[in-house]
Amino acid sequence: MRTFLKVVDVNGFARAAEQLHLSPARVTRHVSELESHLGVRLLQRSTRRIALTDVGSRYADGCRALLSDLERIESGAMVQSSRISGDLHVVVLGSLMSPELGALFADFQERHADVSLHISLTESEVDLLGGGFDVGIVADRMITSISLVSRTLIKSPLVAVASPAYLMSTQMPQRPADLAEHRIITHAARGKTFRWIDERGANHGVHIDACFSVNSALLQRQIALAGAGIALLPEFTIANDVRIGTLTRVLGEYRIENDAVAIQLVYQGRELLPGKVRAFVDLAASHFDPRLIASAPPRAFHFHEVSSRNQQMPRQSDGSTVLCEEAADASICD
Repeated sequence: MRTFLKVVDVNGFARAAEQLHLSPARVTRHVSELESHLGVRLLQRSTRRIALTDVGSRYADGCRALLSDLERIESGAMVQSSRISGDLHVVVLGSLMSPELGALFADFQERHADVSLHISLTESEVDLLGGGFDVGIVADRMITSISLVSRTLIKSPLVAVASPAYLMSTQMPQRPADLAEHRIITHAARGKTFRWIDERGANHGVHIDACFSVNSALLQRQIALAGAGIALLPEFTIANDVRIGTLTRVLGEYRIENDAVAIQLVYQGRELLPGKVRAFVDLAASHFDPRLIASAPPRAFHFHEVSSRNQQMPRQSDGSTVLCEEAADASICD
């Protein structure tokens, strides 16, 4: 139809071909195929000029109206795709305790006030498509949908932590096998056997019967803060607790092998993303730049036995004593 109208507008096949960047033969074929499809002659041709038939004149008017409507519809669709507005549904791992997460949502809302954020927290598997979500920020083990684009935001090893109050009431574990003598808090989705690697690269397989098995890293952390035992948690979830001293790394000379937790940004397809989704994806990637996410120090402070009290007092890595005031529910350290 567009080729036919161009021939009519410039009154010639050669000029139409030149403006459409097509060969004259192809322009002629387009018009002939259109006439064959309709079963009518649209143009009267001679060696010197062309002229519309009566049917061709009416058909040209109809083509102009139809193509104008088509252009308007396509333009509206493209504008809507690029416009950053509407509802954005995001599903997030409920245990993701990261300052970057709150900052991300606040920053996005400030930049794109016409977008309404709908945020759902979960610890369960996520069907992004079936659940009606545009974007997910979840652990890799939670993703069930197929044909998604995934981008790792955080990859963090599991570490063992406990509150100073708990560690003052018991013996500090010196090797992974010592965990058998402690109350352990693990995630329900993980197995019972953990492989620990020491500084020399030796492997230590440890079977753990946990006292607490929960499906939330958030609850694991809260139980550990309450002094109930040693929790195995992703490092990024407790980095700030270790930094301020409310939780302490144990078995710092060992690492748990092949059990890192990956937090991923997932969404549908790389091409033709709605503007609101593309804007959120790009902003999330910048907020979770791995180079900007602090890790907990390998050992916040060490414990040494005080023989006169048969009790362990915390010391920082420089040897200075950390003073703790025991309270009913926890120890407050300065």
